[in-house]
Amino acid sequence: MVRKLDKWCDINWIIFICVTGVVTASLAAIFWDKLPLGARGAVFVAIIMPLHVLEEWKFPGGLHIFYNVLLGPKEEEKQQLDRYPMSRLTDMITNVGLQWIPLVYLVLCFFTGLSNAVALCMVLLSFFEVAGHTGAGIITWSWLRKDGKKTIYHPGIATSWMMFFPAGVYVMAHLGNVTGHDWIWGIILLVIMLIISIVLTETPLKKWVVKQEKGAFAFTDAKYYERYPSFWKK
Repeated sequence: MVRKLDKWCDINWIIFICVTGVVTASLAAIFWDKLPLGARGAVFVAIIMPLHVLEEWKFPGGLHIFYNVLLGPKEEEKQQLDRYPMSRLTDMITNVGLQWIPLVYLVLCFFTGLSNAVALCMVLLSFFEVAGHTGAGIITWSWLRKDGKKTIYHPGIATSWMMFFPAGVYVMAHLGNVTGHDWIWGIILLVIMLIISIVLTETPLKKWVVKQEKGAFAFTDAKYYERYPSFWKK
């Protein structure tokens, strides 16, 4: 079972979210004029997320190195930078959640009065992606400029600025008659999404992963950060 899950966490899940993104984009193109604004925001997130994941994991990939250096153990003997605290399993669940929960919220837009709330939730998520990856880029630049790093580029920052940011701006520009009720529900929906996608999944699973055999759910290499071995190779 563990090996099957490990295989799913390699490339299969990325294919799954890419297919989901294509199907979502195709249906949205057909029914765009009938979609409430909140549903449009959810569509943007569901389409962008696979491209964002591809940048973080594959082209160039290497997000896990920054994450695990920043949030993992500082003692060298306790470090497992290839799978703790971020592993292929925890990041898979996080990103699938961040694609599929917005699609659940999309459905809510048709049956409740939460379209504006969902729109605000998607705006906040989009801007958080931009802020988070920009902050991470600044941190890595400050750490690695002595090793020749000249930019704040960080895996995920390009799709954040080129896709999440304009999507957030588009939704904000089309919002109308926003109430305090909309803001409260927008924040509640965001918190629910983050708790399900990150807190509830990552907290128990990251410890479970390191109890598995060596290499299970581990990233194979440092990708983008291969060029900065002093950053991660001990």
